[in-house]
Amino acid sequence: MRRLIRWSDWTTGLLGIAAAATIVFGVGLSATPAGAQEITIGEGVALGWGQFFVADHEKTWEKQGLIPKVTTFASGRLVLDALVGGGVVIGTAAETPVVFANLNGLPVRIIGTLNRHEPFDLVAVQDIKTAKDIRGRRIGYSQGTNAHYYLLKLLKNVGLSLADINAISLSPGDFVSSLSGGAIDAFIWTEPHISQALTQGGGRFHAIRSPGLYYGYSAIITLQSTIDSKPDLLVKALKALIEADDIIKKDPDAAARLTAERIKLDPEIARKFWPRANFRLELNKAQLVVDLQEQANWAIENKLVRPDAKIPDFNTVVVTDLLDRARRE
Repeated sequence: MRRLIRWSDWTTGLLGIAAAATIVFGVGLSATPAGAQEITIGEGVALGWGQFFVADHEKTWEKQGLIPKVTTFASGRLVLDALVGGGVVIGTAAETPVVFANLNGLPVRIIGTLNRHEPFDLVAVQDIKTAKDIRGRRIGYSQGTNAHYYLLKLLKNVGLSLADINAISLSPGDFVSSLSGGAIDAFIWTEPHISQALTQGGGRFHAIRSPGLYYGYSAIITLQSTIDSKPDLLVKALKALIEADDIIKKDPDAAARLTAERIKLDPEIARKFWPRANFRLELNKAQLVVDLQEQANWAIENKLVRPDAKIPDFNTVVVTDLLDRARRE
């Protein structure tokens, strides 16, 4: 494992992204109407992507004349990497990887948000009683994600800095095993990893919440080139997600059970977390642009990007036209 203090070359390995996929789901051509369009979709493993999972299960993609080819990734950051590398054309990611991508000159766009909520807990060994007790400890996080942003906000909130901990960047898929094996003392992430760690720990671990510290977005992402060349395809995808969003509103318990099954989480845990996820497909451009700008300032101030990085116009990063069109049609 490596102690990481600076992440200025976050995008160095973006072109080797397709290997990050963990599961691939194919939909048979016979189940789709003639003239249907194939669409490659990247989905992270977390409760916050509920509309995508419902769209898969209820075949709302197919209802819009799409042939979905879905690849599941351990995190939204890896979905974004696949998007940039051409492995998918639409996917799920939090807002922080989008900020880093654009600071590095990558034209990743947000065309909708699935929710805005407080996703993270600090999952720690029992002798870390409060967040302030992480001084000098080995803390797992995922570089370039909104958990990265949350970690620095948490440190600031308790009067610590990054230099006060041993920050270890891991793939989210390694959080639980690293904590269980004693390689780290805590990690920051969301469900299903929180509950998995508590279950496997047999009482050795607990979750520490810090309410009001950070509200993150579950965003729908694509590239500017796709917006330019395939707007109709993206509108169909958004219409499929709008239908999935309506299904969630009508029967949240069923959607929670479906999502729990998809990400291998106890359905009761998913049901309890569901109100916290605050599912609602929308795009509040004014608020989102402010939040993206704040995170970009944070990344530059903390020297997390290359010295010549320029803050982009986030009004061009948040693209509302496609969702507006999908709702009209």
